[in-house]
Amino acid sequence: MSQDTTLHETAPGSDPPPPYAIASVDNALRIVLMLDERGMRLTDIATHLDVARSTAHRLLAMLVYRGFAVRGEDHLYRAGRVRHRSAPTSSRRADDLTRLVRPALAELNESLDETVHLQVLQGRLVHFIESIEGTQPLRIGSRAGATLPAHRTSGGKAMLASLPRTELDAIWSAAEEHDGLPQDVADLLQPVRQLGYGVNLGTTERGIHAIGAAIMSADSRPVAAVSVSMPSIRLPRRRVRELAESVVRTARNAESALR
Repeated sequence: MSQDTTLHETAPGSDPPPPYAIASVDNALRIVLMLDERGMRLTDIATHLDVARSTAHRLLAMLVYRGFAVRGEDHLYRAGRVRHRSAPTSSRRADDLTRLVRPALAELNESLDETVHLQVLQGRLVHFIESIEGTQPLRIGSRAGATLPAHRTSGGKAMLASLPRTELDAIWSAAEEHDGLPQDVADLLQPVRQLGYGVNLGTTERGIHAIGAAIMSADSRPVAAVSVSMPSIRLPRRRVRELAESVVRTARNAESALR
């Protein structure tokens, strides 16, 4: 395995390497850049860097500790909350998106007195970039900074359902164990596409229900999603349609704010 101090091609920019290159720092930065593009397994990262698995594991452990990487249930490493916080989202940085959409979120929060969230799609994952908590004693806490499988969240379903099948196939094919969009996920998205909003009735966490709607760009791309979550006792199935109207209206207001 190579242990030289050469800086490699994945470093951006055209400047020459520094005279005292540090291989471990270079490799850690290369991992960060690779994970910005797609999820990767430990063995693939080690092979790409030409280092031992143990070396790659130590580098990844530190990146996870500092928030630059996360390890999912599927054993893939992906960009962590620090990278999501600074990465552009549909030509808008996450902080700009939050600033522009927050008034619509706050209005929904005040009208329902429930916790509301703003999230963005990152491949097969959804990343929560903002939450406003309700004030009721029994309420859902902030999810800001959290990353979850998109097809298991209401807002994630709404964003996925707005994408063409070819793009969904490509997203799932990026993971080695999948050859296109799994049928069970396709079945989940079909009613979301018809209704115009996603519902999560305890899928992510037992006792928590949520409704989410995609915020679309002028060219019909999902920029983000807004969702409201609450204890299941306050969101029985019979209330879903009623509250969905408020969530969808908030998404439309957010779209107006972005244009």
